[in-house]
Amino acid sequence: MSNTYVKAAFSVVMSAEDALLLTRAQLACELLNDNMSDTDLRISFDALGYRFITLFPAKGDNHFGSFLELFDDPAYPTLDCDIVVGEVDSTGCCEVTFSGEQFGIEAVANLIHRACKSALPCGFEWSFTSDKLRCDEFGGGYVVITADGPAFYSTTTLLREALAGVPASDNAEIAPFDPALVTIEPKRFSTTQGEVLLSYDGQRIEQYGDSIKLIGRDYKGIPDTVWMAVAYREAIGRGLATRLCVADEAAITAHLNPTRCTL
Repeated sequence: MSNTYVKAAFSVVMSAEDALLLTRAQLACELLNDNMSDTDLRISFDALGYRFITLFPAKGDNHFGSFLELFDDPAYPTLDCDIVVGEVDSTGCCEVTFSGEQFGIEAVANLIHRACKSALPCGFEWSFTSDKLRCDEFGGGYVVITADGPAFYSTTTLLREALAGVPASDNAEIAPFDPALVTIEPKRFSTTQGEVLLSYDGQRIEQYGDSIKLIGRDYKGIPDTVWMAVAYREAIGRGLATRLCVADEAAITAHLNPTRCTL
């Protein structure tokens, strides 16, 4: 077993109002991970302010329902990075720095897209490393964030394109998604949380936080059906596989619905 690290450090210039939303998002993550009662969560949600509530409205009985959509694992919402807001200049803007060694690439990109319109378009680079010299445990990529949303690119895809001589999206040799090629590998583990490394056809996708619960006498994490849905989405987005037919795709991606993440 080895530990892997997803690292990133970058800065973005944005309006002071958008930077304030980032601090509210950080606070929201802390509240959601603090085992508060539903009543206290509702009070805390209202205290986050009008702009946050308008941007991330409640969904049914879940006041943080819209906010939790930023995360692959709504039971463990975290940005996995430090966010430092600089001084506001004469134009009303400031520089915001993001950094971390287990960086929440997708969550941060989704948050910037939703909450920091003044910073768009922007992007950042990231890398992953291992504390052991093992094959396919090193790489990285970059994210481009526009008004249309974040787009994710990895060195794995770039390398494949370079070797093939054509963009991966035009390469007819890419096969449809095959669930048998997905590897779901538990990494760090405790009685409350762990991590899961997803790979497709031997290619590393990402290492995600995993919520652990005591079910009977056994500790169990997020079901494999959810991880399979995440692997499908990422394999398609990163050019590792092509999409399945509508019915088969729906059967897999249905498990991304947060209401189906209960154990």
